[in-house]
Amino acid sequence: MNMQQGASAETEHKKGEGAQWVLFSLGGEEYAVMATQVQEIVRGGGVTPIPNMPHFVRGICNLRGKIVPILDLKERFGIKAEVDAAKARIIVAHLDTQLVGFSVDSVTGVLHIAPDAVENVPASLPKVDVEYIYGVAKLPNRLVLLLNLDRMLSNMEKLILESTQWDKK
Repeated sequence: MNMQQGASAETEHKKGEGAQWVLFSLGGEEYAVMATQVQEIVRGGGVTPIPNMPHFVRGICNLRGKIVPILDLKERFGIKAEVDAAKARIIVAHLDTQLVGFSVDSVTGVLHIAPDAVENVPASLPKVDVEYIYGVAKLPNRLVLLLNLDRMLSNMEKLILESTQWDKK
């Protein structure tokens, strides 16, 4: 899968066809990322820490011979909560041109979300803090923040990840 596939899925979602989203929890709240960007979901163990990285870079893991950086979304969003290690997962996804793992508390499922169930982010929220939020899905009895992975990191953070040689050969 490439970035064009992720962009076309987002375009399809806007055209009225809806899209599949991978739902997960962080600190008791539900979030989702577009399923077309997700390569796979793996158990949360086996992460090797790396010194001198931004605080939300948890480390690296070996995914069938490929070294993948692992980002802790709770650290990235400033969420303080305990993790049940048995439920912890890593969502391996395409972030721009790089494969990246996102550490989450648990994955709760995959759901088709119709475009009419998605609201824009309220204009009263500061743009700096919400540019990575695609929208808010209004589901029965709950709200789910839909994340835009391509806007998850600042340009500086992307440069740090891209400039690091994860797979030295």
